[in-house]
Amino acid sequence: MKKLAALTLSLFLAVGTVLADTPKDATPQAAKTAQKAKPRAAAKQADKSAEIAAQIEELRKSLQAQQEQIQQLKNELARRDQQITDARNAAAAADSKASEAAAKATAAVASTAEAKTASSTLVSDVNDLKLG
Repeated sequence: MKKLAALTLSLFLAVGTVLADTPKDATPQAAKTAQKAKPRAAAKQADKSAEIAAQIEELRKSLQAQQEQIQQLKNELARRDQQITDARNAAAAADSKASEAAAKATAAVASTAEAKTASSTLVSDVNDLKLG
């Protein structure tokens, strides 16, 4: 039943559309109004096209600006990465020099201790010679 109703309705709509499009029923005034409406519609369409073109151009410029900003950020990031690498290298060099200095200090302390021991021994020997 629903299929029959749907089929009947679609048939009426199709026939009604065909009959409504026939110009013999239209008045001459309606035809003139329709002709005037076409240039207005074309002008509106042209205005819309110009507006859309302007929006597209604005979006293109915005995208270009964003791409330039992204490139600047990439350059800044690369510069910072280089600074970090340089700082790490400088820190490693400073650490190496500090290790060398610590080793030299340890050697100097040992050498000083040996010199004190030798000096004490020498003083003791000299005192023994004086006494003896």
